[in-house]
Formats: sequence, C-alpha cells, structure tokens
Amino acid sequence: MIFMLAPLAGALITLMNSLNSRLVARAGSLATMLTVHLVGAAALAAIAAARAALRWAGPRRGGAEPAPGKAATRRALPFYAYLGGVVGVGTVFTSTYSYGALGASLAVALGLIGQTSFSLAVDATGAFGRQRRPLAWRRLPGIALIAAGAVCMAGNWRADLPAIAAAFLSGCFVGASSVFNSRMGSERGLLRATGTNYLTGLATTLAIIAFMAPRPAEFRAAADAVLSAGPVFALGGGLMGVVAVGAMSFLFARLPAFAATILSFAGQSLCGLALDAASGIVNAGKIYGTVLVVLGLGLDMALTARASSRSASAGSPKAAR
Repeated sequence: MIFMLAPLAGALITLMNSLNSRLVARAGSLATMLTVHLVGAAALAAIAAARAALRWAGPRRGGAEPAPGKAATRRALPFYAYLGGVVGVGTVFTSTYSYGALGASLAVALGLIGQTSFSLAVDATGAFGRQRRPLAWRRLPGIALIAAGAVCMAGNWRADLPAIAAAFLSGCFVGASSVFNSRMGSERGLLRATGTNYLTGLATTLAIIAFMAPRPAEFRAAADAVLSAGPVFALGGGLMGVVAVGAMSFLFARLPAFAATILSFAGQSLCGLALDAASGIVNAGKIYGTVLVVLGLGLDMALTARASSRSASAGSPKAAR
C-alpha cells in the first residue's frame, strides 16, 4: 500500500507545481509564496480546529479522556526538525530560477539528480537520525539506469553553471525538507509536522518580503494578480501542498530516502507526461527517461529484496544447521 502512495504523492506534487508555476507567471514568486503559505496555514488551522472540537466533544459522548502528562514525556526534537518550511522556500526560488534559465526538462532532470544524490548520502551515512543503509555494489545497476533516465529527460544541455547549480540544489532542498518534516512527523504527528512546515515557511517568506521592501503599488498589483487568477490557481497550490507535504513526511518516515525519492518522482514524471499529452505535447526524451527511471527503480528494489532474502535465509536456524 505504501509503495502505491508514493507515486500518488508525486503526481500530486506535479499538479501542485503546475498550478503554482501559472500563478508565478501572473503574480511573481514572492506573491505566490505568500499566497501558498497563507492558504496552507489557513487550511491547517481549520483542520486543527475541527480536530480539537471533536476531541472536546468526545468525553461528553462518553469517550476516553486523554492521558495526563503525555506531552511531558516527549523527547526534545533536534533543531533541523523545524527547518522543513525554511528549506521549502529555498526550493521554490531555486526551481523558479532554474526553470526559467534552463527549461523544464533539464531543470527537472537536474533536480532528480540532486534529490537522488542527497537521499543516497542520507541513507549511506544515517544522517539526521535516520537508519544507516550503506551503499552496496548491487545497487549500482539500478542507480545507473536512473541516472541515464535523468540524462534522457534533460534534452539539450546548456552551459549555464549558476542555473545548473540552482537546479541541482533545488533537488537537494526537496530531499532535505522531506527528511526534516518526516522527523517532526514521526515524533509529533503529521498534522504538527505539516503545520510547522507552513508556519516556518510563512515566517521565512515574510522576512524575505520585509527585506526586499516592495513598494505599495507593487504589492497591490501582485495582490490584484492573485485575485484575478481565480480560486483554482490562488487556492489550489496551497491546498494540494498541505496534502503533499503530509504525504511526503509520512513516506520518508517509513521508507529509505532513496526509495521514497524515486517512487515519488516516478509519479511526478508519469503525471507530467499525462499533462503534456492532454496539451497535445509528445516529448520522446521524457518518455524514454521515465521508462529508464522506473526500470532502474524496479531493478534496485528487486536486487535489494533478493539480497535481504538471502541474508534472512543465511541467518535462519535451519540454514545454521
């Protein structure tokens, strides 16, 4: 079930990015970031209020009282568990810049390489409190296929080093945000993790706006552009983001970072192909690249499962006799 959820979460991310990119074209990056975080925070506040109301009504209907002193036994979280939203703001700015300078195909491919590199490093080192999974030789064929798929999706490479670095960094930011949010989610719950993500992201966005100090006329023009975009574009990205952040936090808490990354990316890529096809666009590089990525993921999972089965058989009492 969880392996089916990851591609669905990836597809939702593609839809969210599609809506946000159109809002960026109308209102700009800062106005889009502010709108997305305000909508997401408002949605989470409504969910939290409804949940609190249900809990308050529970004892009146004969439900059990919450255990006293439970919150006091919680462990203190490391500081990075609160940085998912901050890193997420960096993701938007780096991806927006790289998409404009390189084009979508190359930016997406480089983002995949960045996110895969980050997830492999986290799995291999056990950083940020995650289970350590050293990189084995048997995984190299699958990783090679995934890298080849990213190259196929890239299309024409352009020698724009700052934009290439930004695209690679945006992928690393996506991986970091998911890892940080998953730590918060595993300790405090998905609702708390998603809410913290949006609140810290909103605070970071407001700090950037205060630093850039846009003129009142610019602020009014951006607000008018958001309102004129309509409810789908103005609200859709923020609402989808709430579900996407919660889903990715859930996945990264239960899967290796590499597996969660590639499974979700497979969903992103397939959804992107479907959107392109609906618009009458056929990109052979994206199709071949997506096939290679999915084949690489399948090969990696098959070889890993085979090695795990052999290890379990070797360690069983029957094998020992």
